[in-house]
Amino acid sequence: MLDRLCRHLPLWRRALRRRRRALLILVLLGAVAVAAPALLPPSSRGIETVVAAEELPAGTMLSAEHLRRVAVAPQLVPEGASSQPEDLVGRTLRHPVGAGTALVPAMLEDPDEEPIGEGRVLMAVPVPAVLLPHLRPGAEVSLLPASADDTTGAPIPARVVDLSTEGTSASPLGTGAGGPQMLVSVEGSRSHELAHALAGGAVSVSVIG
Repeated sequence: MLDRLCRHLPLWRRALRRRRRALLILVLLGAVAVAAPALLPPSSRGIETVVAAEELPAGTMLSAEHLRRVAVAPQLVPEGASSQPEDLVGRTLRHPVGAGTALVPAMLEDPDEEPIGEGRVLMAVPVPAVLLPHLRPGAEVSLLPASADDTTGAPIPARVVDLSTEGTSASPLGTGAGGPQMLVSVEGSRSHELAHALAGGAVSVSVIG
């Protein structure tokens, strides 16, 4: 066996000498392929952008597990998108987001923002369960008050602050006692009108798209 290897050794050496140039070219090409991405400008590689690692509902307080960084083409990066997950940890989502969505300030609650708003009043309003999937904190709704004599007033614009689904009635259209409710903020000048409708009549809820 050893004699056979020794006899073939000169042949292998000659073959390597003949192919040395080709092997050297292959090695150089491999090195270029590995190093080339690092030599490209950042705009060619994409911009590191923080996105949602999974689908997240409104009201989620972001943690590191909710976030990941991906390279995004510069022209596709939304204005205000963050590149550092630590900038977003502890912030609360104002709207639901899908997996892979770049997170921008408009999607997050402002910690310095008044939760109700100056000159506004916080009120609880029954809401049909069928509307719950279409409501979220921050959503704009229109409340149409109706009195006991079936007369209706002008619509009252409101903003959803929070939702409660505890005690949802069996009927998806039911809004009786114990049914789902939403906390809304309304202009102080319209709060008495809304309170009167809630006490003696009914209030219809419309979601503004």
